[in-house]
Amino acid sequence: MFNVNPAMIDLIQLQEDLYGLLMSAPQLATVNIVQERKFILDQQLQVDAIWQTLRNGCQGCGILIEMPSVEVDSNNVSGPPQTVELSFVSFQNGDTAFIPSGPAGPAGAGLFAEQIEQFLVDILHLQNLQGIGTMTARGAFSSPARDYPLINARRTKFVCTPKQTAQTPRTAAVQVSINTGLATLSSTTPGAAIWYTMDGSFPSNNAVALDPLSHQPVNPGSQEYTSPIPVATGQTLRAAAYANGLNLGPVLLFTVP
Repeated sequence: MFNVNPAMIDLIQLQEDLYGLLMSAPQLATVNIVQERKFILDQQLQVDAIWQTLRNGCQGCGILIEMPSVEVDSNNVSGPPQTVELSFVSFQNGDTAFIPSGPAGPAGAGLFAEQIEQFLVDILHLQNLQGIGTMTARGAFSSPARDYPLINARRTKFVCTPKQTAQTPRTAAVQVSINTGLATLSSTTPGAAIWYTMDGSFPSNNAVALDPLSHQPVNPGSQEYTSPIPVATGQTLRAAAYANGLNLGPVLLFTVP
């Protein structure tokens, strides 16, 4: 099992936090709130269930917490600073949202999509999420959600810039030495397993890299290094060091002299 870097941004927990935050807001007590991630996982749900599902006896309005998108403005540092964009779609199902309660059915939630959006701005702008950053509405943060026809829907976007994340360290490069036709491989990473190929293909870690259908190694030509390898002039040797909890380091490409 790979050890997860605790400094990484937990986007799943972020969505759970947003769900809990909005569900706890009294302004939205009659609005059904759904996470897009869970909505996609449950293939039985239909989009209109977002605003048809009753909440506190009301229907006709809903909010979809869309899955976050992430941008990086700089790629020349380890663990690049990431800007997380968070978007929400507010739904109002026509007049259904304003139907009074009675024998015909439940009451409407009583909100226009534009009002729901303003509640989102009021709740989320400058909201600090522990370990993630402070959410802000910037620029043109609001627009009609035209990908949902025949219903009043608006998309609202917020951004937050977390602290720079610490990238998972990598294994050290594999070193090679040739002596009397034998190649000796080594890595300074403690406990690393070295895998190599002699045909120019990628040296996959076949202890892990198994085809899900055949359960055979994805690269049968990749071998785990256990002792010096017989080599001949002109052969191409590739090798990489693998260790649990670390990302793969540089992949050696070496032509035997």
